[in-house]
Amino acid sequence: MQLFMPDVYVNDQFYSIRDAKIHALDAGLLFGAGLFETILAIGGSPRLLSRHLERLRTSSRALGIPFSLTDEKAESIIGELLERNRLTDKEARVKIVATPGDTGIHYSHRAETLIVTAEPYLRPPLEIPWKLTLLNAVNASGITAHKSTSYLAYRSGLHSARVEGFDDGILLDRYGHVSETTVASLLLFNEDGMIVPASPDALPGITAGILQEICTDLGIAVQRVPVSADDLLAGANICVCNALLGLFPVNRIDQTDIPALPADQLQVLRTAWTDFS
Repeated sequence: MQLFMPDVYVNDQFYSIRDAKIHALDAGLLFGAGLFETILAIGGSPRLLSRHLERLRTSSRALGIPFSLTDEKAESIIGELLERNRLTDKEARVKIVATPGDTGIHYSHRAETLIVTAEPYLRPPLEIPWKLTLLNAVNASGITAHKSTSYLAYRSGLHSARVEGFDDGILLDRYGHVSETTVASLLLFNEDGMIVPASPDALPGITAGILQEICTDLGIAVQRVPVSADDLLAGANICVCNALLGLFPVNRIDQTDIPALPADQLQVLRTAWTDFS
């Protein structure tokens, strides 16, 4: 079996992954002081690139992490990377990582680090709903609303969920309300429309935001309200979503069965998300 050995982009140059290097004192490596975006590319084109870059820039300004990549330059880099890695006819996972670069005296930084990668992406089977568990963890700090490389709590939560046989785990925020899962946004649906859990500690999900726009256009009411763990078990349809997955229904939380979103409604939303540009 031949290993996938892609090219990557690091600080203005393309390298074989064997040859790519960052500084040993890079702040992203040492302290998790970085930001990233994960983008789905289909047919050689990154989906919703401008929205991903705008979210990264918003976090860059908020956290003081430099990020100077323009939309045009990002599109050019990603396009060449997909060509180099022979991914133009496949679904691919593109990742953009930005850090302040290497740390100097008194934590000064001499130059920012920019990394772009692209690898094949295999989407989970669309017909299989997800099973979630409520994690014994609180998702609350000054950076949880940003997609930062300080990601260990999320990886640990996902590992705990997977060990117990679940697809993902649900995190609570500083007030004990539902925040998100370790890899996705949560959405609830009932007879009144869509409910988006309102939480100061949740990442503003790009796909969740688009689905809110889609529901509004379809005449489906959208509410942003705090959601408790008990609310998740009160009979609503629940879905997870992110930029790679799209939208997936949930059919169980811990030992409680959750009614799946009706197939026709799920298909309407999936199609609208796929067609969104």
